[in-house]
Amino acid sequence: MGVARLGAVATSSRKCFVEDDASISMFRRSLAEGVGTAMLTIAVVGSGLHVGSSELSSAMAISGSLIGLILAFGAVSGGHFNPTITLMQWLSGRRRLDCTVWYIVSQIAGGLAGVLVAAIVFGVAPGRPGFDFPAASSLASEGAASFGLMTVVFCCSRSTNKLVGPFAVGLWLLAAILSTPTGSIANPAVAISLLVTPASASVVTATLFIVVQIVGGSLAALTVSTIYPDGG
Repeated sequence: MGVARLGAVATSSRKCFVEDDASISMFRRSLAEGVGTAMLTIAVVGSGLHVGSSELSSAMAISGSLIGLILAFGAVSGGHFNPTITLMQWLSGRRRLDCTVWYIVSQIAGGLAGVLVAAIVFGVAPGRPGFDFPAASSLASEGAASFGLMTVVFCCSRSTNKLVGPFAVGLWLLAAILSTPTGSIANPAVAISLLVTPASASVVTATLFIVVQIVGGSLAALTVSTIYPDGG
């Protein structure tokens, strides 16, 4: 990709999940990813802790927050808030390694910060992770959810209308949360942050979730590149 790789040049783009100006400092772009991921995690954890919350209300809170966050931060960072998106862009040659590392570290740190904020807001203590193994159905759920989410993301990244991605991803996520047993975590940063939630996910579960999430994302990237061989 040469000079077209993100984080390398000051190009102007109006595609979904791509920053408008890659000459913006890495700090500003990474900060947007960290803050956005923290806010998303607050919605994820907070919707579960809220008294009277239902599966539908939680799904609406999470999907709605993601739509708003992508719209708010997308011009600066691309609005990923998910290491799988960033990683797949790097593997496809669309993002430099240094930018990829900055983004992923910021996303993970933001996710952990979001959990701590949610715990303080609801007056609960962060939990301690266990070491239980997940059911095979849970792994299948996360693999399928990640494949679906990343397929929507990568298809929408072909569009030059930046409003397409946020709403398409939000609508898919709303459906996936309600139709998968794991609630469509589909995000390694969120999976890591769940280790310190009051409910405390298992270290083994989080690790295996991350693996199947990345595998699902990789299969989605391959599928979309086959459907759109010209790269969009």
